[in-house]
Amino acid sequence: MEHIQTLSTLRGRLVLRDIVRELRYEKQVSSITTLLTCWRLCCFEREVYRYSKRQVTVIHKLGLFRGTSLWLQEVVNRFYFSTINSLVYLGAAILLVVISGYRFTDRVDTKLVIAGVGLEALMLVILFVVMFFSPSDDIDMEDVAAETEDSSEMRELIGEIGDIATDYASAGVRLESIAVALADVTARQDELLGAVNDVARAVSFAANPQPEFIETMRQTNLTLQAFHLNVQALVEATHTLRREEIQRAVRVEVERMLEQRIR
Repeated sequence: MEHIQTLSTLRGRLVLRDIVRELRYEKQVSSITTLLTCWRLCCFEREVYRYSKRQVTVIHKLGLFRGTSLWLQEVVNRFYFSTINSLVYLGAAILLVVISGYRFTDRVDTKLVIAGVGLEALMLVILFVVMFFSPSDDIDMEDVAAETEDSSEMRELIGEIGDIATDYASAGVRLESIAVALADVTARQDELLGAVNDVARAVSFAANPQPEFIETMRQTNLTLQAFHLNVQALVEATHTLRREEIQRAVRVEVERMLEQRIR
């Protein structure tokens, strides 16, 4: 959506001319409807896109007098001046015919002559108003259109540059996140390599034990053997004590039985 301050600006005048051409030649709208629509746009309307395919919105309305002046300059004067001029000549021709008939014949009434004079005077007044509101400065609208196209292309180029910059920024952020992820992966890989190295050293140590390890294992075996002997001795002593306790208990019981029988 394009926004312009008023239709009286150079860009607004160019848009107004394009709307007239669109209504007359593309949509084939009648001249009266075209004039009324353009007068409404010049004076009161802001949403130009409601009457044309141009996506334009006017920020400030011109009002009745300024809008009518712009309408006379850019619509009536530029597109209908030849029509009004032709009507003035037609009125002059009709007036000459009426005056000639009134002068040389008696069939033409005086009222008809007065009506012809009034019609011609009205045409001249209309021509005066149209010529009075002719554009004061002759601006080459092709240059304005070219400048507008250049500015629009420049805006599009700036917009594309902004989009590219945004893409680069997002790509930079993504690259930073990827770099952080790669750093994490590298750290984890280093940890895994360390663990693998530890396992490899353990496997190598198990496959090819060192002399210190062998000596430690021998001493451990000797200690275990001594512990086993001590356990066996403890078991035998326990058995001996148990036999002695059983014998003592049997002796005590036999003595008790003998004493009972003797009594």
